[in-house]
Amino acid sequence: MILLSLSPAANSQTIADKKFTKTNSPVFVANGFVNFSAANGNQSSSFENSKLPDGFSRNNFSNPDSIGNDTQVFLKSGVKLESGAKYGVVAKFEMNRNLNRFNEKPNLDQAFLYSESDSGKFEFGNNQAVNQKMKVGPARLARGAGGINGKYLEHVNLPMLANSSQSSSAACSGGVGSAACANIKLPQFILLAQSPIGHGGGAKSFYSRANSANYSANSSSYSAFDRSNFRALKDDSFDGMEDATKISYYSPRIEGLQLGASYAPSSNNIGFTKQTALTINTIRIENIFSFAANYSQNFDNLEVAISATAEKGQVRNARSTYGVSHGDLFSYDLGATLSYFGFTLGASYGSWGSSLMPKNGIYSCNYNSSQNLSAQNCSSNAEKFSDPHYYSGGISYQFGPIAASVTGIKTTYQKNDYQAVSLGLDYKLTRDLMPYFEVTKFEFKSNQVLASDVVNQSSVSSSQNQTRDNQGYVFLTGILYSF
Repeated sequence: MILLSLSPAANSQTIADKKFTKTNSPVFVANGFVNFSAANGNQSSSFENSKLPDGFSRNNFSNPDSIGNDTQVFLKSGVKLESGAKYGVVAKFEMNRNLNRFNEKPNLDQAFLYSESDSGKFEFGNNQAVNQKMKVGPARLARGAGGINGKYLEHVNLPMLANSSQSSSAACSGGVGSAACANIKLPQFILLAQSPIGHGGGAKSFYSRANSANYSANSSSYSAFDRSNFRALKDDSFDGMEDATKISYYSPRIEGLQLGASYAPSSNNIGFTKQTALTINTIRIENIFSFAANYSQNFDNLEVAISATAEKGQVRNARSTYGVSHGDLFSYDLGATLSYFGFTLGASYGSWGSSLMPKNGIYSCNYNSSQNLSAQNCSSNAEKFSDPHYYSGGISYQFGPIAASVTGIKTTYQKNDYQAVSLGLDYKLTRDLMPYFEVTKFEFKSNQVLASDVVNQSSVSSSQNQTRDNQGYVFLTGILYSF
């Protein structure tokens, strides 16, 4: 028996088939959600003051309590022909507000055309690629506020400079741009189980341009991450490059298997949609290809889903204004879920390879423990970084209107490690109303110079670290209204 259908993930943003009550007659649909949430955070003590550890950045989370709202609205129009083929257009609008954050005004986030028939589905416009829509894993089974999807990240400070005036330690005097400080690395992290494109075009740092060069003066303009980190409840990616204009194709699902491919000419072409990720990034990627294979099958009460996805592209401005060249894009993700009588178990692994990694400059190699800070360099005999990657895992259980999950993620990028574990609970009060609760424990560990005295190899005390790491908890509770 041959089964012929499109995956639910591929159809989730388009008009449901039951809405087409008449052929050749246009249909208009508006749906989406409004999420009201309250948060309470507990971070390392040095991250709870009005000024952050670097001494000049403002702390947007000095008040641990926050109330916020994130809203997404989909406006859709389509028509179904007598042949069964469907054509339509989708526009996605979003808005975010948070008492601890800069507000994101209503904006057009995605807009695309689509056609769907027995031969498959095509999409054209500003929308996510197939590797993001078709992959499976723990991010899709998370309950509460989304677990490792990262809603909690709205209330987290990333690691930053510990102190820019400790001339006797790994940190230094004169500011980051001075000769003594030039080899300090502003740490970057993988925070979501995502490809580089879905991660906003690279790893995340508290500071701008951390992938290219350090700023030349202490300034509040360093801060970048917390100005571009609005998280909608159902998002599992960062805004930025993911909505570049592209064409996508989803094959019919045959015997449980579906294939997909996307092509975007340039990461900088976002059409008339809004780019809400304000992080400064000088990297431009062209000829971006995305691929996905998804297998889903139900064996009585046992449901299995497996996905393999990848993306590749070429860095065109291979040498930035700071003289740093970067590797071309190639990354992949493998994911699987297993469901049985209300329980769902999932895991995923993703590798970024050398995607967009600096080929030269201080970010292209690890610290050398035999040299002091001012002598650090990335000569040919320096230890190069291993490929960035992430692991994620999770389990969920649903019984009637009640659902719970535990999801976790562990990542490494340039020897900067991040991990988080999240417990989420929700209760479907009515068809459209769902209250929820979530608690997430997070921990950062930055790559540091190993010794303050390289002759005697004396260890660096926590008070002398060049970078101050953060750890803590975020509690989220809220109510989701879907329409």
